[in-house]
Amino acid sequence: MKIHRVVQMLGATTSTGKLASDMYDLGHKDYYSKAEDRYIPISHMDFQHMVRAFVKQNDEAERCMKERNFLQEENENLEKQLGSSHRAYKMGFERNGRHIEEVKKLELENQRLVQQLEHDETVVSKEAYQVMWDNCDVWKERYQNEVNNAEYWKAQYRIANDLLQPNKGCGYVFSEIPNDTDGQEFVDTMKKYLNKDSYKMRVRGQHIKPELRGTGATYFGQNLNESTHMRIYIDKKKGE
Repeated sequence: MKIHRVVQMLGATTSTGKLASDMYDLGHKDYYSKAEDRYIPISHMDFQHMVRAFVKQNDEAERCMKERNFLQEENENLEKQLGSSHRAYKMGFERNGRHIEEVKKLELENQRLVQQLEHDETVVSKEAYQVMWDNCDVWKERYQNEVNNAEYWKAQYRIANDLLQPNKGCGYVFSEIPNDTDGQEFVDTMKKYLNKDSYKMRVRGQHIKPELRGTGATYFGQNLNESTHMRIYIDKKKGE
């Protein structure tokens, strides 16, 4: 039985002989029928078909709500995990940075004592003090450990930042470019043909030279002259 017939029958059973006015406007409201692949007026739907369609839409809405709540909860949990990891990496990086500063202060103190000993004839000579310092394997080992820890936490800090910005990627477009005449020619060619109206190109050093390892040159990032290789970063200009 069609809906418009049901409305007429139910209206006849009321004291006024009709239902609410919007029940008679169902012929102007459409429902998409997958079976017929077209829109049909609700008033022309079979009563059983309309009830099944209503139940189906209600179930679909409930399923979508549960799925949305689940995804929202998963997203909140992920944000909490990433936030905790980021804070831990940052604290470790800062702590090891302070250790490096302490080691540098010890080196400066060593230089000061050497200069003092040069003018103090009542104490051991500069050469004797330097031999003592050179043989202090414990301090050398501690210094190297602190340098290694600083490099480790710098890498972990960058990883945490990448996790918080999953679409960012590594940042550089080319890497492991030898820092020699061939590599420089490649960089110069890239600069020559770069679309400078929309992009800008940055060249940075990669891998410290062997003779500079352990000197603290990488603490604030080494320059190209201190690097064995190069990386190329291509950034989109603001406003593009």
